[in-house]
Amino acid sequence: MAHLVACLGSGKGTWTELSKIINSKLFNKVYLITNDFGIQTYTKPDIVGISIELIRLDLDKPVEDMVSDLYVALKQNFSKDKLQELDIAVNITSGTGKEHAVVISTLMKLGYGIRLIELDKDGNILEMI
Repeated sequence: MAHLVACLGSGKGTWTELSKIINSKLFNKVYLITNDFGIQTYTKPDIVGISIELIRLDLDKPVEDMVSDLYVALKQNFSKDKLQELDIAVNITSGTGKEHAVVISTLMKLGYGIRLIELDKDGNILEMI
């Protein structure tokens, strides 16, 4: 099964689509990149067969420091989880452009390809190709 990396921003209403993607059960491991607000307020859904990891990112740091921090955090998580896939699904519906740039840059720096995903108008997973 695939792995999902997504931003869990603090924008109002942006968690709904992300929750639908997680609940699709297409991903057995989900890494949510978030700030202190997300760490404190997000309640992980209890879905059999899906593991959700919250990864804290300090949005007040310069971008290059954020990439370094996320690189270390994702590399540790990917090693611990024995991630073998060469590509990772990425959703950037939630979060800011700065957060999205950091996530995409970090995944590329780690050597992974990415597949951008979104929900279509019917609520189905759409791969942006």
